[in-house]
Amino acid sequence: MRACLAAGVLIVGALVGVADPAGASESPGQCVDYSPLGYCIDWDVPTPGGPPAGGGGGGSNVDVVCSWVTIPDPSGDDPSVFYDFNVAPPPADVRVVWQALECSDGTPSTNLRWIVPLTPENIASSVRGRIVGALPQPMINSSPPIGTASIVDVAVFVEVTNWTDTITDSECAGGLCVTVSATPTLTFTPGEPGSNPVPCAGSGTRYEQDGPPIEEQAAADGACAYAYRLRTGIEGRPVSWPGTASVTWVISWTASTGASGSLPAVTRTTQIPRSVREVQAVVVGGETA
Repeated sequence: MRACLAAGVLIVGALVGVADPAGASESPGQCVDYSPLGYCIDWDVPTPGGPPAGGGGGGSNVDVVCSWVTIPDPSGDDPSVFYDFNVAPPPADVRVVWQALECSDGTPSTNLRWIVPLTPENIASSVRGRIVGALPQPMINSSPPIGTASIVDVAVFVEVTNWTDTITDSECAGGLCVTVSATPTLTFTPGEPGSNPVPCAGSGTRYEQDGPPIEEQAAADGACAYAYRLRTGIEGRPVSWPGTASVTWVISWTASTGASGSLPAVTRTTQIPRSVREVQAVVVGGETA
């Protein structure tokens, strides 16, 4: 079961010092899953609190209203606030808002919390975390098959067999909705000295044995193919060239307000080492055998 950073509880089992006043809302907003961090956090959707336990005000019949008020970051360079108020530090990569529970009777606040500002960028970051957690490692099919040596100047073809097209996911909080899209591109890096990465169309290229000549298939626009020039396993060279296939997911977002932006891309890489051998032709009676 995931834990939720609600009013009075900011991290799994870590905060007991932020009390939930009697009658106060249990949560100021929507609980948002931060999958990479292992828990979820409330968005900063203000909700007024209620009277503290016992009514407050020294037994006065006047209703006491408590609410969360945004304050400057109280931690600064002094971490004692986390111990004094039994508040767990926020994650280093998450921008937060600090708040204190203030009551209308002027009772000094002893309750602090941090929550995440409700912005399109923060909602998009939350959705990105879910998407990234589900992105697959590329599974590769190649010709010649992985583990089989290729031949100098004969093209090698690479294809991702578990290819997934653009992934989209959405989330709404506080009347604001954001849609995040992750679009993949494939790159084949042969790993041979002097070679350049090969940008591939779609999921790559499968060699068609009954199709056009191999040179024609390899020369097609966007073909995920490369002809090695240097053999391996001889003095001064490794037993195989350290080839890789990488799928890079470019991530962007759009909000219901019309705002849009981009988020850090993610790359998944699979190693495809390739040994290369050279076929020697034998000339007999003026003809190649």
